[in-house]
Parts: sequence; C-alpha cells; structure tokens
Amino acid sequence: MKRILIIISILLAMFFLSSAQDNIRIDKNQLDKTVKRMKDSLNIPGIAVGIAIGDKIKYENVFGYADLKTKRPVEINSLWHICSISKQFSTVACLKLVEENKLSLQDKISKYIDNLPEKFSDITIFNLLSQTSGIKDYLNEKNLYGVPWEKVKTEVFSDTLNFKTGSSWSYSNTGFWIIAKIIEKVTGMDYNQYLAQNFFHNLNMTMTQRVQGGKALKSRVNGYVPKADGFCNSEMDIDKFYGQGDGDIMSTLNDLLKWNIALTQGNIISKESTSKLWTPTKLNDGKTLEISPNSGINYGLGWFIKNINADKVVWTPGAGFGFSTSSQYLPKYKLTIIVFCNREQFMMADEVGFSIFKTMLN
Repeated sequence: MKRILIIISILLAMFFLSSAQDNIRIDKNQLDKTVKRMKDSLNIPGIAVGIAIGDKIKYENVFGYADLKTKRPVEINSLWHICSISKQFSTVACLKLVEENKLSLQDKISKYIDNLPEKFSDITIFNLLSQTSGIKDYLNEKNLYGVPWEKVKTEVFSDTLNFKTGSSWSYSNTGFWIIAKIIEKVTGMDYNQYLAQNFFHNLNMTMTQRVQGGKALKSRVNGYVPKADGFCNSEMDIDKFYGQGDGDIMSTLNDLLKWNIALTQGNIISKESTSKLWTPTKLNDGKTLEISPNSGINYGLGWFIKNINADKVVWTPGAGFGFSTSSQYLPKYKLTIIVFCNREQFMMADEVGFSIFKTMLN
C-alpha cells in the first residue's frame, strides 16, 4: 500500500504543476506523440486513449497490438477487459435504484442477503460502495478466483471482518459482488442483463458486455503479463471468472466515452446523485476517510478522489487479467480521459492519463 500511495502522489503532483491555468488545448499531433512516447517507454503492447470535454468526444486513438503473436493491431472498436472500471456500473446502478425508491444506501445488506452471521449485521449498502465494510476481498485476501458465488459467500462470511464496519477503509472486490446480488434481488433480473437493458442499450453501447474467454470475439484485445524475455498471455482463465459487479465488463473506447459523457452530464442519474460518487466518505468518528493516513487521497462511492490547489480529480483504476485501465475525470474542466493498456501493471494506465492531463493544460 505504501508503494501505491507514493506512485499516486508523484503522478498527481506532476499533473497539478500546471493546474492553475484553465485553458485546455486539444492538439492531436501532440497527444499522439505523448501517447506513443509513453507506450514505448512503458513497454506496452497496445494502448487506447479517449478524451471528452463536456458532452463532446475530442480525441480517440490507438497504437500497438491487440495480439502480439499474429500482430493484429488495436483498433478503435477493439474490445478491452476494463477490470475494476466495471465498479462504476454497479455503483451507478445502486444510485439509480435509490432514485427509483427501490432501495436505500442505508439499507443493511441482511435485508437482501440471507443467513448472514451476526457480525455482518451492521453493514449497509453505503459501506459496500465506500469500501468501509471490513469484508475481506475474495480475490486478494481469500484467493477465491474461479469459485462460484455460493462458495465465496460461505468462505467470506465465515471469516472475520478486517475492522469494525465504518471505522476504516480497505479495498474489497467482494463488496461489489454483493452489490450485484442485491441488484438482482431488487430488480428480479440477472445483474448483467440489468446493465444491458438499463444502461448499454439506452446509450447505444453496442459492444459493451460481460467478459468472455473461450468465446471471445475477434475484436477482443489479449492481455499480457511481462516476463524476463518479453510477454506471455495472462494466465488467468477468464472463463473461470464468476465475479459480478467488481470487474466483469469488457467495452470499447467509444462505448466507455459515451458512458462517461452521459454520467457527467446527468443523463443516467441526477447530477445530485452523481455528486455523491465523488464526495469523500465520512467514517464513524466523523473524520473524512483517507485510504491511508496523511495520503490526501479520499474515496467516495466507487471512485478515488484527490483535491489539490482547489482542483478535484476523481478516477477509477483497474488492473488484472493482463490489463491496466483508468477512467479519470476533472470536474472543473469537465474533462474525461480513458486509458486502456494490455500490459498488467497497477497504476500504469493512470500514469498515462495523468501525463495527458499535464500535456493538455497549457
């Protein structure tokens, strides 16, 4: 965690050197050079970058390979596993259901999940979305990859909490899988079908869908893990990924830009609800949550938050399965940057995105 905080702090400091200036310059040639330079310096097989300002897409481009073996290039409509950016959909779905008076963020999860042990009785939907539940992560702490929900539920809920609910913060993919199950309970629909019907269809996100492995479409980008003499395909078998709500979506650059534009323009949920995503969480003692003491990095509902020099940046990073992804938004400038890389390294896509921010701010 300490190393992660150092990386985030360096990237954000580098970005905010120029943040006092308000004018954003879209120079495609300069952006192309920046992205190519970072792709080469970070040794990324393939990369896709999209930029929107307000409700307009201003830049989309791709470089490198979707498949190193066949030299198939990345294309604008290539499908990427977006990893934890998927949490945006489960979080926004919850707030949409709140607006429809179908649930409350203060509902205890025992209302929707049967046979919970007493020690989990105080956990609310808000605790899951803000990562303050204390529930152990089924992936990084329990090593339950490739295990279906019922067994994950048994294993996780028979264990202890990491801390008293609401008193601290820890990243838990389990919480977002629980959110998917709550959405299914409330709507009576399969979680991924709910997303398709209520979000993807309405926004014409025609390529966005649950991840597929063996049935992968030809347009799907391969994920790679670096090794001493090059790269190997990610060893994680996507067909064994049972999770929902935490990292189960694949999408295209254009589709995810559509999603972010609609979200930031208040076309999916109200702007009042959207602001809750980017409002730092308060802990039980009334203090503002920091992901680590004195880091200055807060967490809202599914989004990380950083304030420097009166500017706010909110973002959702993703990593795994041979990918690094990042969805970043700067509310002051109404600026969205999406970065997909098919090299697995935490914060790599964030590094690219923050460098692009710096390039664009005069």
